[in-house]
Amino acid sequence: MSIKDIFGRFFNKNDTFYNSYTEKLTKEIYYKELAIASAINIIAKMIANSEFRTYKQKKEVFEENYYRFNIEPNQNQNATEFWQEVIWKLYYENEALIIKELGMYYLADSFTPKDKTLYQTSFENVKVKELIFNKTYYMEDVFYLKLNNSKIKQLLDNVFNSYGELIAVTAGDYKSSRGIKGKVKLNTSWSQKFDDQTKLQNAIREKFKSYFSSENAVIPMEEGFDFTESEKKSSTSSEDIQKIIDGAINMVSIAFNMPRSVLKGELSEIKEETKNLFTFTGKPTAKLLQDEVNRKLYGVNAYKEGSKMKIDISKAEYINMLDSTSSLDILKRNGFTHNELMRALGEEQIDEAWANKRYITKNYEEIKEGGKNEKK
Repeated sequence: MSIKDIFGRFFNKNDTFYNSYTEKLTKEIYYKELAIASAINIIAKMIANSEFRTYKQKKEVFEENYYRFNIEPNQNQNATEFWQEVIWKLYYENEALIIKELGMYYLADSFTPKDKTLYQTSFENVKVKELIFNKTYYMEDVFYLKLNNSKIKQLLDNVFNSYGELIAVTAGDYKSSRGIKGKVKLNTSWSQKFDDQTKLQNAIREKFKSYFSSENAVIPMEEGFDFTESEKKSSTSSEDIQKIIDGAINMVSIAFNMPRSVLKGELSEIKEETKNLFTFTGKPTAKLLQDEVNRKLYGVNAYKEGSKMKIDISKAEYINMLDSTSSLDILKRNGFTHNELMRALGEEQIDEAWANKRYITKNYEEIKEGGKNEKK
């Protein structure tokens, strides 16, 4: 929920104050929320563009699990939409629950967990869109992701707490931001008695009533009566706005372990920063999801036999084939097959025996006893 949605509950959205206040006085929160949304969006796209590779007894297979995780988790979403929604839910709410029904996977919008120390945690009141499931799900039946990152949780809490603080002070600021302030200079002939002062205040309000309520107005002034309107405060400068933006980006980049330049969209040194992004942000998120899938979908016995799922986040990075020729040649000389290299480039594999053969340069032959290579 955005800050304008919250303010919209308290003010008419057509009110000039509603627009000016949310536009001018909440810049810091807007930029902080924008930075958080940008960071989550980067992570969500990394996971959504990754490949969920499935293995059966150490051999890669392309069966139903591969299709569900990479193409169509359920009848209403493709995999890209689904995993982006999962990551947004995980980071904004610190947890996400995925249930399986009729062979398809659904992200729960809300649920009630019941933690048990010595027994499985259960989940009740699971709601997906408008449907509430009247059943209890147990930990072994679901994918339950929990972030356990206090920095991100604290940052998000601070943002939403700031919403509440702004609403709390709005009532007092509302009148002062709309009103006109000034000074009235009177000569000494005006009485200082309390009753006379009250009458004077009422007289001034009445005299200036049309002036305050009209877009354009003039008022006649008697001798000994002088009104000076206070100067309006200058608006926030572009430098001030940039400081707010930079502060929000710095805070969010630290919380998300994300390179600041990536969050800002800067292209300088993008190669090195992209590597850091994958290492410190993408891999931990992928590992969290991968571990949960392997322990629930496969289990310990199948995993020991080589049946598992691996989230390949390298697929989220663009690889230029022409820029990779030297690296591909080195990999091929070190035992990678033609099909493995095509897979790394995102190209189709070839159904030919030679494409699965491994070759290795003689420079990497095993050293035999005495430090000499054995001749064949």
